[in-house]
Amino acid sequence: MGFRFAWTTGMMPSFLVRLRRDVRGNTLALMAAAMMPLLGMVGSGIDMSRAYMAQNRLRQACDAGALAGRRLLNGSTIDDPLKTETTKYFSFNFAQRQFDTAPYTLDITVPAPGTLKVDTRTTIPTTIMGLFGIASLPLSASCSATQDFINTDIVMVFDLSGSMNCPVTRPNDGCGNVNQPNSKLDALKDAAKALYTTLEPAQNKLAANNLRMRYGFVNYANSVNVGAAVYDKNSDYFVRRWTYQSRRPADDATADSSTCAAYDGVRYYDYDRSRWLCRYPVSNWTGKFLYRPVVYDTTSYLAGARPAVLAQRYGSDAWEGCIEERDTDATLIDGGASTAAPPSALDLDIDLIPNSDANRWRPAWPDVEFFRNDAITGARNYSDTYCPTAARRLKSYFNDKSGFDGYVNSLIAKGGTYHDLGMIWGARFLSQDGIFRAVPSDTNDNTVADNPKKIKGFAVRQYMIFMTDGDMSPTADVYSSYGIEELDNRVTAGASNQLDRHLQRFRMACNAAKAKGIDVWVIAFSTTLTADMTNCASKPEQAAGLATNAALIDKFKEIGSKIGSLRLSQ
Repeated sequence: MGFRFAWTTGMMPSFLVRLRRDVRGNTLALMAAAMMPLLGMVGSGIDMSRAYMAQNRLRQACDAGALAGRRLLNGSTIDDPLKTETTKYFSFNFAQRQFDTAPYTLDITVPAPGTLKVDTRTTIPTTIMGLFGIASLPLSASCSATQDFINTDIVMVFDLSGSMNCPVTRPNDGCGNVNQPNSKLDALKDAAKALYTTLEPAQNKLAANNLRMRYGFVNYANSVNVGAAVYDKNSDYFVRRWTYQSRRPADDATADSSTCAAYDGVRYYDYDRSRWLCRYPVSNWTGKFLYRPVVYDTTSYLAGARPAVLAQRYGSDAWEGCIEERDTDATLIDGGASTAAPPSALDLDIDLIPNSDANRWRPAWPDVEFFRNDAITGARNYSDTYCPTAARRLKSYFNDKSGFDGYVNSLIAKGGTYHDLGMIWGARFLSQDGIFRAVPSDTNDNTVADNPKKIKGFAVRQYMIFMTDGDMSPTADVYSSYGIEELDNRVTAGASNQLDRHLQRFRMACNAAKAKGIDVWVIAFSTTLTADMTNCASKPEQAAGLATNAALIDKFKEIGSKIGSLRLSQ
């Protein structure tokens, strides 16, 4: 007979009560219920992280491809070499099927003149997220590379002191002002030529777009040879009379009639002192001079003549082109901490247009300049004062590498080191508001010799490359662009801190240049890169201390690549 179970009254409620109260195994049930959402969260995190890594790599590849392709872009034509170069750099950074992505293609376009755009799309498969119906995630990259079509002016400011004649193995040596094998000067010439070669592609593309790249040179030692450039711009920028530390023939009270006649002198009677005097003519050398400040007419000297001067027994040499600076302020510029030039320091005013003798320049005239011990005894003449190679204003050397190289090869090193002079005139040669400003400032003429702010609507970017191989070294008894400091006291006002004052002037000149938007690079070659030099650069990374000829050449190449570089626009 069969077994049959039958509920009796009261059994059902008792079972349900026990079941409700029994909590054994609940955790397992809860975990089972939560497993799928948890798996989805963890899995999506893994898949999203992988997709994020792939997306970043895709963007990097896009940037690399766009930059590579832009270098080959000519006009708006996308040719096969450009496509090949773009694809090569893109695929090197993101190969097909990398991260198991789907095959991609590159869409290469020219949306605007000078800009190359690259777009691409692909997908990356998921793992855990596939269990939830999401089999892949989309990836995309869009980037543009632009080469600025911007007019470019570059002034190179070179320290051409005598030590540049030496190799780096002979520091603190002038090598007798004779260039030696493997000299720093030779390395500088090679470096300047390397800069031109590096920038030549950018220069050619600017020219193809009716824009321009220009180079200028300012060379300094104890003076700067900028006279021809300034005089040719406007001869009224120079004084016509100036006082030099000089000498004049003295009246001789010791010569008798025969001696005076022998030297073609003129005898005359001094009634005030009741004596006969002999005045010697300038054509005969008798050694009879009074040493004192003497006013000279500079008109014919500025114009290229060799005027006869009382200070010499012969006519002076022609003007080489070095200058004496306009008035400065030796009271407010005292070697202290101030880095802003006072308005009274006219020589540090980059843009001041000369309108009086106080702010006009003066021709350096070594033949008439004499250091003196007293009124009777002259120590020496400065006819052998070092005047560096003539500066050259900004000009285009498009298709004229031989002209560029010819000028660079003409550089000669001699003299001392006045960094402030180099910085002042480097900024003055670049300034768009000073003596070389263009009128009008916005022009469509890309051959204008002066410095416009815009050409054909495009701005003009300005760079200065300042290179020195030594510390500032002003000397009180040297004839410089500030006269003979021991006698003229233009910088020191008789104080003993000449070096500190010139260093302060250098800092002021650096700040004035940067305030005009000039991008300044500073190179200390075979010398210490000082804090003043580092601070003079527009950015700390644009100041460099270099120890070898090869390093100098490489630095100029690097600067050239930065000036002519491409940039990513997005």
